[in-house]
Amino acid sequence: MGISFRSSILATSATMLACLAAPAVAEKLIVSTNLAPHHWGTTMGAEPFMACVTERTEGEITFDYFHSGQLASFFESLNAVNDGLAQMALIVLPAQTDKLPLTGISQLAGLGTTTVQSTRATRAVLEEEGPIRDEYLANDIVPLLINVYPSYQMLSRRGPIDSLSAMQNIPISSGGGALLVTLAELGAAPVESATGDVYLSMQQGTVDATMLSTVSIMPYNLHEVIKSVSSNGNFGIATGIWSIDKGVWDGLTESQRSALRGCGLETEEALAAWVDELVSKTLEDLSGMGIEVYAFPQEELEKIDVHLAAARENYVARLASRGLPAEDAYQDYLQALDR
Repeated sequence: MGISFRSSILATSATMLACLAAPAVAEKLIVSTNLAPHHWGTTMGAEPFMACVTERTEGEITFDYFHSGQLASFFESLNAVNDGLAQMALIVLPAQTDKLPLTGISQLAGLGTTTVQSTRATRAVLEEEGPIRDEYLANDIVPLLINVYPSYQMLSRRGPIDSLSAMQNIPISSGGGALLVTLAELGAAPVESATGDVYLSMQQGTVDATMLSTVSIMPYNLHEVIKSVSSNGNFGIATGIWSIDKGVWDGLTESQRSALRGCGLETEEALAAWVDELVSKTLEDLSGMGIEVYAFPQEELEKIDVHLAAARENYVARLASRGLPAEDAYQDYLQALDR
């Protein structure tokens, strides 16, 4: 009996050691985005991030990358993750104003001045206790990599829109949420439009201009249909956050989660710095193509800033009227910007 008991113990120990020594189960994460494979958000953001994670986990985590809306559009991306169609997706905040309205405060006009500053502030409010973090987690997603598009500018299919008076009542397109509130406060006739639809609407004259980030011009071939672009506006930003399903995240090992988090932080810092440099280069390239690059005069910027402040107040008040802690979220973001 003693020998049998000892044999049983040895067998059990061997089994436990084998389990402990067994490698973690490999995970292939399905990733969804509307970005094209040649877009800088892919080549400088998603691809370096995925390569970093696969290397750091020694192949335990790999990715199946579905681009160009093959699985879901920007508007469907959050549902795609929540419904299990994808485990990870680029959540574009202007397209998710119904589910992430407080997080969208980070995109308001007249706030951050550089992509690096806006990226760091957004990361801070997503990680520190507060209403923005609570809202994000309530949607069962975990932020991995922040992709901020720098300050929106005025792109026109005609001449420069270089004054507040020049904006009055003309159809100008942009994404949803805070961006449309900003256009309305500036006196324009706002037209909600996905970035992928801007080319056709500009070409056909459905809109006279669009409010969009400079670094989105070349990826969407908008240099073919515009004649002028501003260089010093601060009409808000757009933010995409590569996010993973909370259930999938919880099912990963600690080392796997550490790799995803570490690679996300490193990639978003490098990406933000690269984007700030890309803005200057893009404006130079556009000027070389014969597109007029202009700056708003200081007196016009002062007039515009009054309306941008009103747009921020309007947006926050709208959210507060829905019973949301919008003022707290707004103050948290201002503090994150070190204002």
